[in-house]
Amino acid sequence: MSDVFHRLNLEYLASLQGLQPPALSDLLETGIRSNLQRVGESEAVLPGLRHQVEWMAALIARQGAWLQQDKERQRKQLLSNSHGDFILYRAGMSVDFAGKKLSEALRVSANDAQQRVALAVQMLKDGLQVNPHNYRAHFELGWAYLFMLKQLPEATFHLEAAAQQAQASDPLFARFARRHLADAWHGQQQFSKAAEIALSILPEAATDALEVRYELSRYLSAAGEMPLAAQHLAQVVGRSAIHYVQAQAEPDFAGQGEIQTVLEDLRSIRVQRIQHYVHANWQQDALATLPLPDQIDSGELFNQVVDQHERVMTHLPYATLSQREKQIGDRILNASRQRVIREVRLRSRHYEQVAEKERQRWSWVNQTGGALVHLSTILLLASLMFYLLRFALDLLGVGNLLNADTLVGNILGSMLLLGITGVTLLQFVPWGMKKLLLKQLELDNTVSVLKSSS
Repeated sequence: MSDVFHRLNLEYLASLQGLQPPALSDLLETGIRSNLQRVGESEAVLPGLRHQVEWMAALIARQGAWLQQDKERQRKQLLSNSHGDFILYRAGMSVDFAGKKLSEALRVSANDAQQRVALAVQMLKDGLQVNPHNYRAHFELGWAYLFMLKQLPEATFHLEAAAQQAQASDPLFARFARRHLADAWHGQQQFSKAAEIALSILPEAATDALEVRYELSRYLSAAGEMPLAAQHLAQVVGRSAIHYVQAQAEPDFAGQGEIQTVLEDLRSIRVQRIQHYVHANWQQDALATLPLPDQIDSGELFNQVVDQHERVMTHLPYATLSQREKQIGDRILNASRQRVIREVRLRSRHYEQVAEKERQRWSWVNQTGGALVHLSTILLLASLMFYLLRFALDLLGVGNLLNADTLVGNILGSMLLLGITGVTLLQFVPWGMKKLLLKQLELDNTVSVLKSSS
């Protein structure tokens, strides 16, 4: 048994202490976090695993409740079989009391825990001396040796006894005991023996099939059976992100090329599934078929966005890829739409800037036209003043004093020429400016259409 956290560490603990799903979820997260820290992996994957952690905690809680019910059923059966024999009855009570001491040992200080574990072990031994066929006593004693005292040969002996004795009357519990027995053999580096036991459990597994198959892949990998280990592991981590994360921190898989290939291939498959989802949905998107002005290629822009996100996805945790597959695909599609709209808007701003530069470049023409119109207006006003003054003098009979019709006529002619020229220059638009403005208008209208369609 290694110091790495595994779900098996919690399974009987949940029964002993009556742990509920919230507490089990916290313990699972703590264990996974410890494993990731041990190998230097990021803890950023944990929020994405929350749903699976809660699902696993619920499974363990149900299993713990079943173990408690089964223990009570066996206690009543042993009491019934004692037929009033006080020694048998006291042995059964001793075993029950030992279970309580084991539970207490998990909640007290280290010194008190040692005393309680020692007392529990002695009481279990005493109970087995009276009734050596009490498979639950064998199991609890083996469990204490395995997880609390780290005495693996003793753990192996009692767990094997528990599995053999329970097989006929309680096959489910026998399977549970054999899983712990395989872990004890693994702790003694008897990897082939551990794999053999796990392989025998697999056909019987149902609700815990993923966990049993994961344990089997560990033992096979430790035993050097790489192809078979990779085959079983692929069936687990392809369906369970939490096991994928656990596999990354698993010492039994460290440095094994075939195992790492399985993990990398699964990541590639997830990326490919997201790619397929994105391409299939983009083909049905209005922006994919809408003709865009200025030879803008929406397909090319879409491919650019997909390439950028693919580079990001290669660095995402597998848990994120598996748990948020559709969300990632929808985000890429939305980014593609925004990229097309942004490109149209950028082209519009570009034409606007070019048009403004052209306007500033030729602004002197319009300014000259304005000056000529201003001068023409002054000459017109001067001519009007002249005629008004002469009209007034005519009324006084001295109109001959202002006899300059020829000069005024020339001034009016100049005024007319200057006015026409000025108005023409004011209306001057640089060559190509109208085309630029039309392009900008077309692009602005397209942006409005794209926003409404998205």
